Amino acid sequence: MRINGFVVHGAVTVAVFAAGVGAAVTGAGGPGVTLAGPQVLRLIQNSPAALASYPAVNMTFKISVSAQGQHFSSTTHGLLSPDGKSGTMSTGLPNGLGNLTFEAVDNTMYIHAAPAEAAVLGKKWVGFTLTSHPGGSLTQPSPGTDGLGFLHLMPGATGQVQDLGHSRIGGVAATHYRVTIDVQKALASEPAEMRTSSAEELQSAGISMEPVDVWLDAQGAPRQLYWEATSQGAHAEFRLQLSGSKKAVQVTAPPASDVQFVSTVTELIRDAIQR
Repeated sequence: MRINGFVVHGAVTVAVFAAGVGAAVTGAGGPGVTLAGPQVLRLIQNSPAALASYPAVNMTFKISVSAQGQHFSSTTHGLLSPDGKSGTMSTGLPNGLGNLTFEAVDNTMYIHAAPAEAAVLGKKWVGFTLTSHPGGSLTQPSPGTDGLGFLHLMPGATGQVQDLGHSRIGGVAATHYRVTIDVQKALASEPAEMRTSSAEELQSAGISMEPVDVWLDAQGAPRQLYWEATSQGAHAEFRLQLSGSKKAVQVTAPPASDVQFVSTVTELIRDAIQR
């Protein structure tokens, strides 16, 4: 399904890097910047572990894409298990099309079918199960959880770290850094069973090095990630805000007899929207 010419997709990177050729990533630092030491680089690389100890992670993932005189933006709010395999998410659709609420249980996405679709299908739910390559990486991204997948790029941080000062993210004091992510290094550091599609999408788009802004709190936990990219006239901005939650994820899969399983994310979203 397309909305304003953009494929509806969890991380929208397919829409941004459709051809995957000549991607130019923005975000280079200028003169006079303050550089942090190697201990900060290690802190950034290890930052996902600071959230892994929580029962769940609160996530807000905002994407803005501009191309061909059109603008698309989407915000996803979610409470997810640290591995991103289970949780609840709500994604806002553009142009007043409302929100889509997803439930994820062990790498399977569930969403209520639109009334007209439910009448045709004879089932109240639509489901999509993420499968894996032999190496363990997911064949397709899941809506919303892609944001958490980008967190796992942090072990690929490399080179110099710029210290851009202090700010508050969600009311919490944090230090703002800019670092370059080596996408291949991020992929190599990810255990096969934890691997997400985020790094693979960047790699397939021809992006090997990705500048990322990251805000770390006093415990070394990532509070916000920001990056932007330009490809073939399309410009995208991504902002991911995170916080550990003591509230555990509690989701239960609907009965399989009441689920129409589909094979793509596009079908999943299509069947959830009244046509």
